Amino acid sequence: MDIHHIIPWETCGKHEYANLISLCPNCHRRAHKGEIDRKSLHLYKAALVASFQVSGEALFSAPAVEIKRRIYEVDPASAECTFSFEFPDFVNPTARIVSKNIEAWGLELLATFRQSQDAEHRLHPTKPDYPISWLTGSYQVSRRDAQVISVRYDIEQMAFGAAHRSYETRVQNFFVDPFSPMLLEELLASPQAIEPLAEAVRRKLLSVGDLDPTDVEFGTAPDPDRFSRFVVDQYGLTFMFDPYEVACYAQGPQHVSLSFEELAELFKREQLYALASPDS
Repeated sequence: MDIHHIIPWETCGKHEYANLISLCPNCHRRAHKGEIDRKSLHLYKAALVASFQVSGEALFSAPAVEIKRRIYEVDPASAECTFSFEFPDFVNPTARIVSKNIEAWGLELLATFRQSQDAEHRLHPTKPDYPISWLTGSYQVSRRDAQVISVRYDIEQMAFGAAHRSYETRVQNFFVDPFSPMLLEELLASPQAIEPLAEAVRRKLLSVGDLDPTDVEFGTAPDPDRFSRFVVDQYGLTFMFDPYEVACYAQGPQHVSLSFEELAELFKREQLYALASPDS
């Protein structure tokens, strides 16, 4: 199937739901040739939408687990300047706190993105083809069960005049019952445990990649802030480092996973028990 703009994209410069329809490749070509007019496409889309809105009947027997939402915007002055930020809308009322936190962060990023666009317009008020600028946000739910919610968020951005795109990773980690943020300082058995944790992460980084030991040593200094980006799965924790933190840009982000067994001497017993899934 192809996605077709009922009003041509070059006219509207937007990708709005009301203006999009799925067509087979043959019908897509016919629509572009004018053999299928816009009125017919709107009627066809209305019929498709109606078929999924049968009153009193559930479309699926399985319950909804996660709805994906998106904050999307195209700069009116240039279709090459776009903002696209996806985030999960968890159905469970408690878990929705996580969704709201991520949405709030996305709206902050959108405000900053708009400011950068406004600044570029002021610098080039009459220039129609100013440089490309975009930001995309995507996420991955590492774990969501009765004990833990852990979400990793990746931001990729090309700023005006930048030599290359930039990357940023953020995380949302929570204990479910009782619902509370998950902080590394509260997981560690003692403040001193950050040192063996840093050593374990450093050792794995140097064993799996061709990294500069000096950069790794600096990036894994025993400071809790350096290890605050982690996600939890059923087997352990994965610590994440953005470009330039432990490696050069060309080597990309770096990830290190430590199993619950490897963390047994470093974390508080009750916290480790709360993290471990029944199968761990």
